[in-house]
Amino acid sequence: MPFDENEILFTDSDPEYRNTRLESGIPPPSLSTLPRPIRNVRAKNGYEPSQQQQQQQQQRSAPITAMPSQPKVDISARLLFVINNQHGSKLAELLATQEWSRMMSDKDDVRGRRTDERLCNSGLLQSIDKCKQVLAQMPPNVVDRACRAIHQYAAVSQSALDNEAAIMLGHLDFLLQPIREYMQPGRLLNYVDLGSHKHGFSQYIRWRAGQQSGGMKTQGWYFASSVSASDTPASKDLRVFAEPGGILDPRNIEQFVQVVRGDCADGADVVVADSCLDGSGLNASEEKQQYLFTIAQAAVALRVLRRGGTFVFKAFEASTPLSAELLFLIYACFERMAIVRSSVSQITSSERYVVCNRLNADPRWVSSHLLAALAKMHAGQLKLSHLVSWTRVSSDKHFIEPVFRSNMAIAQMQLQSLNAVAAYKQPPSSSSYSKHQIETASACLQQWNLPAIKPSLLN
Repeated sequence: MPFDENEILFTDSDPEYRNTRLESGIPPPSLSTLPRPIRNVRAKNGYEPSQQQQQQQQQRSAPITAMPSQPKVDISARLLFVINNQHGSKLAELLATQEWSRMMSDKDDVRGRRTDERLCNSGLLQSIDKCKQVLAQMPPNVVDRACRAIHQYAAVSQSALDNEAAIMLGHLDFLLQPIREYMQPGRLLNYVDLGSHKHGFSQYIRWRAGQQSGGMKTQGWYFASSVSASDTPASKDLRVFAEPGGILDPRNIEQFVQVVRGDCADGADVVVADSCLDGSGLNASEEKQQYLFTIAQAAVALRVLRRGGTFVFKAFEASTPLSAELLFLIYACFERMAIVRSSVSQITSSERYVVCNRLNADPRWVSSHLLAALAKMHAGQLKLSHLVSWTRVSSDKHFIEPVFRSNMAIAQMQLQSLNAVAAYKQPPSSSSYSKHQIETASACLQQWNLPAIKPSLLN
């Protein structure tokens, strides 16, 4: 056949390549046509395989039975997405220009609070909302028992630290060292704790400082939430601030900043912030309102942190332009931002933590901008839709693409967990942690250098 130079050729590396089944009109050879020595294991020379060889042949031909195994334990137990700030400190100054900041107006634009396909697949989030509606019809105790039974890392919460917030910060500290970075013998660690449950973040920081061989002192300021105010006794190394209205009241923020700056003129080394949500993830409206707390927490952090300081905060929803713009404003002030989904988190929630390392820009305009938005919302003068230009934020592929990947990965994990909880058939007598959960927790806590599981649970 002559060669046609215009004929389309296919190779294995071509995405359009397809394996084609071979057809032949010639039938396969019949066993009866083969010579007898080939058909019979006993050849003319009298050779016969030994009994051991026959057993080996039978073992090779026997079907392989898969052994039951427990799920693989990932000691790191996280999804991690890192975004390095390639713009440097000039980006924070650029945000103050009219091209960036003009979007925050009194005009209500619902598009700013709707899911954007550049941030996450809307169909995936709709499936999550439907699953939450199904679980909302189930008895809460049944859902809780199913979540605990399915959650591979559930027993980690039974560490002797006895505080889930403290354990969570310990896990983040193992992954990215936002606290251990400042653990140096003989130095004073200044930190701010914004509303962690039962001051768990403060508990971990003081415990970690006590583990240093050379000894280390800490000085902390705790901005109590309405839930945790009564559970947090003040001490000589932890000053508690609690006012009606909490952190969402701009006047309380001003007072708290003055207290911290009055005690620590150089600024805090690290700010750690929690949310006031229950963490179950079953209340979709609460997760979508988390940006209010993040705005307030970021406004505080950017005013009390020293140059080179670290900001750690919890986030839930990051699939709307408004939430992405808020992340971008914070990202602009630091050298690096890391979005972490810890496997210790409640499996039915979209909870993630954001760790921002090394404050390297002048944050005054960003903090003032966030505080102005919070003040207008607190006074009922603004229904926030945008913080900066979404067109400009969405065009920054270096920022948007990691946010999209993190949203998709966390949403897929959440949907899988919600479906598993909805389909789980809880045995009536099953109420304790399984042996595998105990072993997983013990291995993780040892690797993370955290206190082991309570002895009572091991027994």
